[in-house]
Amino acid sequence: MTIPFMFGRFVPEHLRKVWFFIMSKKLNQNFARKLKLLLIIIMAATVFVLLLTACADDRAGRLEAAGQQGAEALQIGQGETTFRFEVLDLEDNLSAWYVSTNLTYLADALVEVGLISGDSDPIFGLMVDEVNGIVADFTAHNTWWALYIDGEMAMVGVSSVEIDPDSVYAFILTEG
Repeated sequence: MTIPFMFGRFVPEHLRKVWFFIMSKKLNQNFARKLKLLLIIIMAATVFVLLLTACADDRAGRLEAAGQQGAEALQIGQGETTFRFEVLDLEDNLSAWYVSTNLTYLADALVEVGLISGDSDPIFGLMVDEVNGIVADFTAHNTWWALYIDGEMAMVGVSSVEIDPDSVYAFILTEG
């Protein structure tokens, strides 16, 4: 008996041993089926997480590489708090600003200076469609804006991010 084809190369050795133990022993059929299903789910989740991590690292790498080209940062807005904001398009063109504001949340500050726009949802907040004049359309072009904070993908939406002047915020146009 073999491990399902799509998991064959990605399965760690200790999970392979468990799989072959289950397949070789005459266990209760119902228990064995449930255990096999659980192992397949664990393997699928592992592959999914690895693929997701690889995609996120690629976008962060694009941002870092573009940043090394030394994009000039423009000063916009007025206020006591200033933070750096960057935009990376699909051609790896980097645009950067130092945004000054008196507002607390990132979405409010970026909308105020005209760098982002989108539809506002009462539950999820601002759903960003356009950044620096570049429109992302997932339906037509399979593109969307990914928010990064200090080089890592944000775990919350732009409306939930409180501005930290020591952080660098970026939107990366992402395909797929």
